[in-house]
Amino acid sequence: MIRVLLVEDDPMVAELNRLYVNRVEGFEIVASVRNAQEAQVVLGERKVDLILLDIFMAGQNGVEMLAGIRAQALDVDVIFVTAARDTRTISATLKLGAVDYLIKPFEFERLKQSLENYLETHRRMGKDKPVSQTELDGFLGRRPAGSRVHPALPKGLDRITLERVCATIFHWPQETPWFTCEEIAGPVGISRVSVRKYCEFLCGLKVLKMEHRYGSVGRPVHRFALQKAYLKEAFCFLPDD
Repeated sequence: MIRVLLVEDDPMVAELNRLYVNRVEGFEIVASVRNAQEAQVVLGERKVDLILLDIFMAGQNGVEMLAGIRAQALDVDVIFVTAARDTRTISATLKLGAVDYLIKPFEFERLKQSLENYLETHRRMGKDKPVSQTELDGFLGRRPAGSRVHPALPKGLDRITLERVCATIFHWPQETPWFTCEEIAGPVGISRVSVRKYCEFLCGLKVLKMEHRYGSVGRPVHRFALQKAYLKEAFCFLPDD
């Protein structure tokens, strides 16, 4: 379990951060304080693995607090959660070893991603064994030249299944451009309901267009067709080859 200290002087933001952290498995909040002075008291009394740290606070600011932590050689990591967005400040935090930097306001998914990446790195680096360059690049958040940055998918969708759905659609016979979720479900190997979610996502990207028809018993049938002009909109969501 990763022990987290929240350092935030705005009570509403502190409460939001607390709620967000509590939604991510593997983390527990040991304390929430308003400034660097209160944070130092907690660090002296309790074991803390990770600090979510603001910059703009009364007294010592967040950058100065991190500099003090490094001067004391405390074994604790820091993720900044702040409205400060100037490059000079960001550069100073990275030079002091901040593991991530989130600019307010941010979405829950961005913090969740940051915490999950930290947890995975914490677990793997805790194992006393050699790592490959690829693994190390993953720990450091680096990607090989030419690799793509994948945007997040909506909850409930995954890249591998999306790739299978897209492959089936992209190779659909041109003489019959319209298809239904039932027709895609078989080749992909998932349910019609699941295919519908992926098709609706692709419709949102304009990769597919949808029309409503009525079947023989009066039940509405949704048909889809590929819009090739928008294919590139889907590629950034697919896994690297």
